[in-house]
Amino acid sequence: MPALLRMLLTVTALLLATPPAPAATSAATPAPLRCGRYVNAQNDTALVIDSQSRGRRLATGFDPESLQIQRDGNGLVLVNLDDGVATALTASADGRRINDTLQDYQLRAPADCQPVAVNAAGSCLADANRCMARLHAATPPQLLTACQQGVGAACSGLLLSYVDDALLAAASAKGVALATAAPAPCTTDAEREEVLTCRDARRDALAAAVAQASGQAFARGIDPAWVELPAAQRDQLQQLCLQQRAGRFCTEVAEQQLNARDPRAAVQALQVVCDSGRYSACERVEPLQALGAALRLVDATEPPCGLYRADGGTIDAVVFGDDGHATIGSQRSQVRLLDGAIHLRNDHGSDHVLRLLANGDLLGMDAWTGYQRYQRQPGTTQCAASEGPRTSLR
Repeated sequence: MPALLRMLLTVTALLLATPPAPAATSAATPAPLRCGRYVNAQNDTALVIDSQSRGRRLATGFDPESLQIQRDGNGLVLVNLDDGVATALTASADGRRINDTLQDYQLRAPADCQPVAVNAAGSCLADANRCMARLHAATPPQLLTACQQGVGAACSGLLLSYVDDALLAAASAKGVALATAAPAPCTTDAEREEVLTCRDARRDALAAAVAQASGQAFARGIDPAWVELPAAQRDQLQQLCLQQRAGRFCTEVAEQQLNARDPRAAVQALQVVCDSGRYSACERVEPLQALGAALRLVDATEPPCGLYRADGGTIDAVVFGDDGHATIGSQRSQVRLLDGAIHLRNDHGSDHVLRLLANGDLLGMDAWTGYQRYQRQPGTTQCAASEGPRTSLR
């Protein structure tokens, strides 16, 4: 037998006798993540991995977001505890790049990992991905429990459930026919996004109907939660904000306190947002805290007159004439008094709302002027002794 043929047969025999190597899996178990600060070079958004189970997303102009990292089969899932959205999380082989489905991040500042948190069995955080998928069907007591465990999305869900109840009560008190004012109640057996979309549409429709019945203007999608909540619910939400320190939720609580004409509580909740690192909240808090005892609202009995200016904000100046009109930029609006508040119709079809503070300043109450402190500028606008026509609705 030729030597070459003998060598080929020997090699073939060895190959047949050798067990085949296992096939490579399509998704191997992920290696532990490297902890530290990852940054998206395009927009400076940062993803901070604190441990193998927790992280944070930081973006300029937005509230910090609390994140939970958990395994799902052979992959990782990043669960946003503040908005309830879960996305896949992948890492490069060297661990220096990660992707949360929405953005790519590169490791800029490695850090030692903190210990992995141990969550109580059966708690929302024990399986946050599954909990978030079911949160839209949770009852208020279940939402309260999850909120107390540190799930900001559950805190927000509890607040919105109170808003929905308050809107229904307000609609009933105003004689609004629900059959024509709002879509049918949303079912909880649909997909999460379908339920949330349905609830947003129903909330907007109810808020618009109640606002119309109350003689107020309402802009869809801008201020659906303007309705005032009962004091006991607001107190509960305030305490949850102070305990959980969730920026997004505390922003929502502050809005409710402002709606209820309690600026002190609103500033207290907004201070939590400032402490979390949102500079815009700090800009609003500081001028109001400086008011001290004057940080309380009184009913306006007549429209203001003169130039009022705020330090920053979307609308930084309002000129009130003595003819029952006001000017914001190039827009001229009729001034109305409604339940002690000063209303100015804007280009969006809703109202700018200002209220009088105890020291004579004005406090912004709507989506554009909210928390802004407007101070009258002396010597800039002359107001006649006899005032022109004014509209008062009480």
